[in-house]
Order: sequence, then C-alpha cells, then structure tokens
Amino acid sequence: MVRDGEHRIARAVADEQDAAALRAGADTAHRELLAPLVDALRDLGDDDPPLTARFLQGFVNAATTALEAGGDYEAVVGRAVRLTVAALKGLTPSGHA
Repeated sequence: MVRDGEHRIARAVADEQDAAALRAGADTAHRELLAPLVDALRDLGDDDPPLTARFLQGFVNAATTALEAGGDYEAVVGRAVRLTVAALKGLTPSGHA
C-alpha cells in the first residue's frame, strides 16, 4: 500500500471531510493488523505484547514516512527489518528470536 502510493492517498483523504470517521476506520484496521503480532509476541514470552507491538509499529510508521518522502524501497525496508529483528532478539533471554 505504501509502495504504490495508496497510503498517502488515504491520508490525504483523511485530512478532508469525515476525517474523524476515516481515521477511526484506519485505527481499527491497524489494530486488526497488529493482533497476529501481539499473539506471536505472547508466544515468544513477551511480558507486554501489546506495548511491544506498538513499539514495533513505530518502525513501520518510520519506514512509511521514509518511503513517502521518496526513500529507496530496498534500503528502507532492509533497515526496518534489521532493526525489528534486533529488537526482537532483545526480548528473548538467549538473544535468539
């Protein structure tokens, strides 16, 4: 969605009429997207999966912003993945996610 520019279009539309309703729908969609991540974090033994998922969502948000600003897709996604993997390794006692 971000790579194709659809995310930017959705945000622009949300800035216009019915912005609150559109943002509420987007918030619901984002929460639904995070549900499997929260479950996986719980399976990994994370002590606060919803909070951790929100932090990891920060990587996604930052990558989205970078891509929308014209960042190189491969470079942005590669960095986001490396940071996410490093963060997940920090959650496990042995350092292996």
